[in-house]
Amino acid sequence: MRKHKVMLGDKLLYQASQLSHAQRFAKARQAEGVPCHVVPDETPKRPRKVRINSLTGKPYRKVTSEKAVR
Repeated sequence: MRKHKVMLGDKLLYQASQLSHAQRFAKARQAEGVPCHVVPDETPKRPRKVRINSLTGKPYRKVTSEKAVR
């Protein structure tokens, strides 16, 4: 699981698995006057497992972008 952190100096204020949640939290604290910053998790993402369709025995079709869906 990813661990993006919102720090106040060297003190941990908040930890989130999604970067956007950590950024939103930090922005709210900054609006309150707390000088905090986001430290994104730099570990590489784990590769996703191929999902097999149980009816056909083949992998599900990969969608490369949302435009291809529409």
